[in-house]
Amino acid sequence: MFNITISILTLLILISQNLLLLNEESLILLCFIVFTWLVYNKLKTSIQSDLNSKALDIQKLIQSSFDYTLVSLKLELNTQQEVKSLTDNFCNLRSYFTKLNTFFVLKLKEFTLGNYQKSYKKKLIFIQRLEKQTSKLLALLIVKKLSKITNLNRYYLKNFQLGTWKCIYKITLREYFEAI
Repeated sequence: MFNITISILTLLILISQNLLLLNEESLILLCFIVFTWLVYNKLKTSIQSDLNSKALDIQKLIQSSFDYTLVSLKLELNTQQEVKSLTDNFCNLRSYFTKLNTFFVLKLKEFTLGNYQKSYKKKLIFIQRLEKQTSKLLALLIVKKLSKITNLNRYYLKNFQLGTWKCIYKITLREYFEAI
């Protein structure tokens, strides 16, 4: 306040001494300076509080924007990591699947070969049993036929006195005695 009073007094002294001329421009300048000085002094606190509140609002908006950007970046990073882990899992699944398929193919060959061998072995055993049974049956049939033939031969030799039968009978007796 003291500075203003001194400056006004010096200004008045300079004007009164005609060292400083007062014309329209200088008066307009003086009025403008006084007006701005008064506005500044009177409205300084309200303007400062308004600017502070706007600065605080802008700071809050920027902070929330940064927070939102940070959250979005974290979500994007998590999504990319999940996609990467998903592709890694698919690659692992592909390798496991190929290993499983090769294992199945190799084991399928062994399995089918084993099944064919088992079924072939069973068929061979069945055929072998069948051959034994048929050979026994054939042997029995041959024995029966031979016994019938020998019985018929004896019957014909005893009942029919044919020369050829007697000759055949004697030849068979000689062969029998020679074998003994």
